[in-house]
Amino acid sequence: MPRWCGLALRVAIVVFLVVTVAWGSMWAYIAYEALRTKSLLTEVSQIRIGDTEASITPLVERYGGFKWTREPLSPKENWISEEEYEYQQSRQSDYQYEIQISPFETVFRRTGWLTQALRTVRTVFPARVRPILGMRDWGAVAELSVRSSHVQSVSTVILVVGRSGWTGYSWELAEGMPVHDIHQQTYAIGAAFLTMPDAGNHGMLENYFTPKSSEEEARAARGFNARCLISIKGCEGFCDIAPTAIEYLRLHPDAAWNIIPPKCP
Repeated sequence: MPRWCGLALRVAIVVFLVVTVAWGSMWAYIAYEALRTKSLLTEVSQIRIGDTEASITPLVERYGGFKWTREPLSPKENWISEEEYEYQQSRQSDYQYEIQISPFETVFRRTGWLTQALRTVRTVFPARVRPILGMRDWGAVAELSVRSSHVQSVSTVILVVGRSGWTGYSWELAEGMPVHDIHQQTYAIGAAFLTMPDAGNHGMLENYFTPKSSEEEARAARGFNARCLISIKGCEGFCDIAPTAIEYLRLHPDAAWNIIPPKCP
């Protein structure tokens, strides 16, 4: 065998090993972040309205969360409905704790060197092959609102790239529903348009429930399909990302709020 052939073979082997290690590391990284996300969602689902602020700070610190204050409501005179203003004012918190997880940080647009490196690597590959290489993108946010040193509301939002673009899923546990006209309900399922940087129509499935909700309602609201985070095939729409909530909606159409129930296969 010519000398150059042996050298080429060694180089090819080294390149193969480097690519294999890099690919395996990417899969391991994605799997780890998916596990963290599932763990976060499980722990957050155990928080109850009225829990003390001291009881949630260890969780916030463990996942690298931060504290921030939301902008106050606009002046009362700017509201068409005084009743709606009073209702929303009752839902205001003193501040929030927020926890974010996103493997490539595209959802939160951070600018650290590792984040930039991961984004650069992703752009080398076509979008259709990224999931196969362990590069499926998502972002998860948990928000814990505090008022008078006690938990006032708990919410999560998950955004994940599926077969036809981004799909969103969220749930919120609070004393009151997000709008006054459904305040009598204990569980409501809705949908909203999701605006993302890429073109296309994307949707967000929204779940709202209260401490008066039944165990079935709470379970349906929190029923996110975590397999969507690491699926090679990818999830498609609300039927895949939230099968429990969609099945509940099929059996209890009165829970629908601002949504046309999808027809699942």
